[in-house]
Amino acid sequence: MINMINELSIIVLAKNEHDNLVEILPKLQGICNDLLVIDGHSNDDTKNLCNKLNVSFFLDNGKGKGSAQRLGSQKAKNKYLIFYDGDGAPDINDIKKIYQLLKKNNLIICSRQTGGSYDLDFSKGFASAIRASGCIILTSLFNKLFDTKFTDILYSFKGVEKKIFDSLNTKSNGFTIEIDILINAVLKGCKILEIPSRENARKFGKSKLPTITGFYFIYYIFYRYFYSKLFKI
Repeated sequence: MINMINELSIIVLAKNEHDNLVEILPKLQGICNDLLVIDGHSNDDTKNLCNKLNVSFFLDNGKGKGSAQRLGSQKAKNKYLIFYDGDGAPDINDIKKIYQLLKKNNLIICSRQTGGSYDLDFSKGFASAIRASGCIILTSLFNKLFDTKFTDILYSFKGVEKKIFDSLNTKSNGFTIEIDILINAVLKGCKILEIPSRENARKFGKSKLPTITGFYFIYYIFYRYFYSKLFKI
């Protein structure tokens, strides 16, 4: 049983994830005193569920995941933030560990490559194999260009001190927000720690991230690399 953490805000990003939220929100409420759902204009019963459970509910501005994360930080009340996906796949048991590690690090990122993932499992068929190999390729490219040694740059389950997140001044609105956060943290010289964390299978619904988005991720990594070299930031 995880004791209530008073310094922690958990930000849940969700769109049409009501059935998953029914299970995960009560569990998250037992961890911290500031639980927020940033909703991507769902057409299900997410808002009513949050009202019923007394969970803070905010509509995002319709620009995408990155913008929703920044809104979550603005609305959060506590010193430390953990971003948690509304599909319920991240391992809730790792939240306390992430919080403890944040006391000596600026940013904690989670790795499915070392922790395991239902989604990144070659045995689950062609689509999963493409996503798994794509994640490896993108991470290898990132490491080569930015001289890092990460194993997963795309997993959104992460912890960060609120003032550090705000200081990163991210601009990305879409799914590239995870890369945006990591690049800015690397360039800023933040103390970053990667830990293994299991990504479980979602029980309801489907992933919102199209596999083809990986090609844009490649472009974005190169763009940010050359931009940082050109303007020496």
